[in-house]
This record gives sequence, C-alpha cells and structure tokens, in this order.
Amino acid sequence: MQNQEIIDYLGELVTAQLENRLPKPVPAELSPEELERIAVQNQMVYLLLGGLLKIDLPQEYTERFREKVFKSTLKTLAQVYDANLLSRELEAAGVRHQVLKGTVLKNIYPSPEFREMGDIDIMIYEESFDKAEEILARLEYEKVQAVKHHVVFRKPPMLVVEAHWSLYEKSVDKVQYLYYQETFRAVPSADCNYTYEFSKEDFYVYMISHMAKHFYENGCGIRNLVDIYVYLKKYTDEMDWKSIGKTLKELGIAHFEENVRGLALDWLENRKLSGFEKKLFTYMLNCGIYGKEENGVIAQYAKNTVEKDNSFKSWYYFPKYKHMKELYPWLEGLPWLLPVAWMLRAVRAFTSKERRKRGKAVIEMDQERIFEIQEIYRKMKLDFYK
Repeated sequence: MQNQEIIDYLGELVTAQLENRLPKPVPAELSPEELERIAVQNQMVYLLLGGLLKIDLPQEYTERFREKVFKSTLKTLAQVYDANLLSRELEAAGVRHQVLKGTVLKNIYPSPEFREMGDIDIMIYEESFDKAEEILARLEYEKVQAVKHHVVFRKPPMLVVEAHWSLYEKSVDKVQYLYYQETFRAVPSADCNYTYEFSKEDFYVYMISHMAKHFYENGCGIRNLVDIYVYLKKYTDEMDWKSIGKTLKELGIAHFEENVRGLALDWLENRKLSGFEKKLFTYMLNCGIYGKEENGVIAQYAKNTVEKDNSFKSWYYFPKYKHMKELYPWLEGLPWLLPVAWMLRAVRAFTSKERRKRGKAVIEMDQERIFEIQEIYRKMKLDFYK
C-alpha cells in the first residue's frame, strides 16, 4: 500500500464523517484490518470505523467495528455527562475551575462522538484541592496518584479525571510554563461565577502548545490534525490572527504551528502534500495517540547536534553537558561533574524496565529513520526549556 493512498483514504473517511456523507469504498490495496489498527492506535474509532460501517464490508468486519464504535459511543456519553456534572458541582461549591482540551473540542465537532478522549481534563484554580477532591469522591471517583502537574482520579469501568493545578508542565519548557502560570487568561463562562473558559484565540494557542509539548516529548498522532482542522473551520474568521501569531512566536512554537496547520488543511482539503508534509504525516500516523519514548530521545539529539552525522549512539550513551543539565539541574555551572551524571543516568536506566525497553528500541533504530526524525524536529524548530 502506497503512503499517498493511505493519506488520501484516511482523509476521505474523516471528511465524509464531518460532512455527514458516505465515504468512498475502501481501496483494494488497503485492508480493513489496517484501518482498524490506525483507528484504535490514534483514538479515532468512531471517526474512522463509524464511516466504514456506512459502506459495504464483509460481516466479520462490520460486527467487530460496530462493537468498537458502540463502546466508544458509550464512553463519550459517560464522559460528557460526568464532565458537565462535575463542572456544575464545582460551580455550586464556589471552586474556580476550567474544563480543558478534548472536553471542549467535543462540543466543537459536529457530534461529540467524533472526538474521542482518554480522560476528562480539568483545571482547578484554587490553592487547595480539598473541595474538588470531596466533590470527586462524592461522584464516586477514587484518587489514584499525583503525576507531574495533575492528580489522577478514576471511576470504574471507564472514566478518568485529571485535575490540574497547572496548565503546563514546568519540566518541559520554562517559557510556556511561565506564560500560563503568571497571567490569568481564562474568563468566566456565561452565567457562571466560578466556571472559566479561554477566548477563541487563547484556546487555539493552548491547543497548539499542548500538541507541541507531546510532539517534542514522544511524538503525537494525526487526531491532532483533525482537531486543528475542525477548530479552524469553525472559528478562523472570528479570531485575531495577529495576536495569535505574536503569542505563538513568543512561546517559540510559531514554526511548529505553521507546519501542522498547513498539513491539517492540505490533508483534509485534499490538496497535494509536499515531500516534507508526507514525512510529517507518516511520522505522526506511526506515533499513535501517545507517541513513542524513543522519539523523544531523537528530538533531544536533533536539538543538541548540528550536522547530520552518525554520532547518535555515542551521544545516547554520553549526552552533552547542555542536555544533561536539563535532566540534572544541579549540573548548572558544574560541567566537571558530567561523568557523575552519566553514571546516575546509567543506573536509572539499568534499574527501570521501561527505560531498558526504550534504550533497546533506540539503539536498534535504523540510521535513516534517525536522520528522517532529525529533519522533522529541526524543521519544527522546537527548542524547549530555555
């Protein structure tokens, strides 16, 4: 199956669903199994498999696809209900909060089912989480753990809430962290005192910022391109693009936004993709929704090397001082302690099953693939944590 045919037919399935029309038949060269794999890995089950259910397929596929679409629909209905309920309860309790990401995007798509999400993200604008935790417990959510800049709550069998105390992870990029931390950008929603939302411009910037973070860390999937396309189709003419451009430049993600916006529009408006756009699409498609940890290693390699060379393995085992001081801030101003940091890094890698697995994937990576990913990251000009 040629890459261009995959790109074209995925675009056809997505736009057919968004436009509420029958998609074209599956090309002979593309198997339903491959489309199923892509749909599951990219959390696009309803959007892709739901479209396939409108055309003639062998019964073995329709039964399986229908079951997956049904489960996806149930999850969406439960998420929408609980997100609205949680927001109402927080408002009534006087807890300043804001629903984020997919919960907002579900209401922008033609139908909420089209936009799947793994969990309900909500920002709590209070110094204490106590009231929010009490409400979540009352709604039968169990606190699982605190991770990075949020607390995870779970309600079996399928619901997860991530309650954030910060809009951006401090460890990923200082510039963007301070941008969201130091200026309160949300405004009260209509008829609410404690429920907040972004302006159209601020939501778009936050969406791109969040996407860029995932892209930089591990890569991110093509569902993000559909998010951009749907958002632009709905709000392009209403947004202050001069203000958006200025903010994106300040955050260091203007080139990233230009590339992903161009790809989203070219792909879903059925225009011919450039050579780089094809590479970028294929990379994102292979990332799946959560990316791959080895991609983040290549991103750091691309950031900390200048020329295309064959030094990746030596760099991976013995990263330069610039990279290591991001991992170990205590190295700042103490470059002679770099060997100690290398040893600590090696011990951490040896004692972690996940790190050993990532290391194996990185070392076995084909050199041409490394060069290709390097090209993608350099084109995006992401240089986080300045």
